[in-house]
Amino acid sequence: MTGSMLQACSLRSGSFTSGRPIARSSRHVMSRTGRALCATVRADSVLIANTKGGGHAFIGLHLAKQLLDNGHSVTILNDGDEAKCKTKAPYNQYDSLQQQGAKIHWGSPSDTSAIPSGDFDVVYDNNGKDMDACKPLIDAFKGKVSHYVFVASAGAYVPDGIHAGLKEGDKRKESAGHVAVEHYLESEQLPYTVFQPLYIYGPHTAKDCEQWFLDRILRDRIVPIPAPGNQLVALSHVEDVASMLAKVPGNKAAIGQHYNICSDRCISFDGIVKAAAAAAGQEASVVHYDVKKAELKKGEGFPFRTSHFFAQVEKAKAELGWQPKHDFLSDLKQLVEEYKASGRLDKQIDFSADDKCIAVAQ
Repeated sequence: MTGSMLQACSLRSGSFTSGRPIARSSRHVMSRTGRALCATVRADSVLIANTKGGGHAFIGLHLAKQLLDNGHSVTILNDGDEAKCKTKAPYNQYDSLQQQGAKIHWGSPSDTSAIPSGDFDVVYDNNGKDMDACKPLIDAFKGKVSHYVFVASAGAYVPDGIHAGLKEGDKRKESAGHVAVEHYLESEQLPYTVFQPLYIYGPHTAKDCEQWFLDRILRDRIVPIPAPGNQLVALSHVEDVASMLAKVPGNKAAIGQHYNICSDRCISFDGIVKAAAAAAGQEASVVHYDVKKAELKKGEGFPFRTSHFFAQVEKAKAELGWQPKHDFLSDLKQLVEEYKASGRLDKQIDFSADDKCIAVAQ
């Protein structure tokens, strides 16, 4: 009965942003008293420039889902070769986005000829890490969008050796490519917002998080942890990351601001092992090693930085009205089941870096 009384129509608002009106949809709903009510829902046209790999790759997938669920139209411009990417996560999930109405394009976001035609209200750059990759896209949309979002990295903060929890406004590495892009967005006076994610886990990831720990725990192997093992990290579910990013459309208060994106809870390296083992119903054996003595190559061995890495998110809570819905400890049982279902236990894993660490363990 209620569904039959819903009537939707498209409107053009009288307010303009960047020289053109903002699209909105209006719904007329009958109240319990029979009185007609009108609710205006923002419906922006959004472009997501998405990366072809790494820990941020699945952000684009989950962000697109949230934006579509919120009533926005979504176009993805994905870097990389379509034939190679679409056989693996997260890109093998794009069909589900297209079924929801998303448009998918493949090509380099730094190549202006690859940028999809049409007008966009909001652009998310979840691809570039430096000026070479980001400047062409920024220049292409300067003066044409109501909001430009750059997904940077909390890794560009300068550790001061005193404060463990990173906070917006803390010093950034001037040598980092992300920081040069941030400066350019400001100097060109774009209506920008910068987000700084930390470690992310969740469905369709292209980079290990809990998987590294489960590789060892579920095979009854010793888990080598950088000493002392009590280093604290924030592990964030990708849906929480996407939900914060999705707070941008229509939010003028976010313009010119930087926000950290991470869980509001921390866990230690040793705590991850203990909790993952408990979720798997197994015991775990841990050894602590001196990072310098192990002499590992860059990118070899432990999947995280070997120091504290977490941040404050009170600013996003206060200014964006964001709240995380996930908690790593609560998600672990499901993560273990997903790991087992993936068939990864049947794969050969290279544990040669582990052997180096165990050999110098304390």
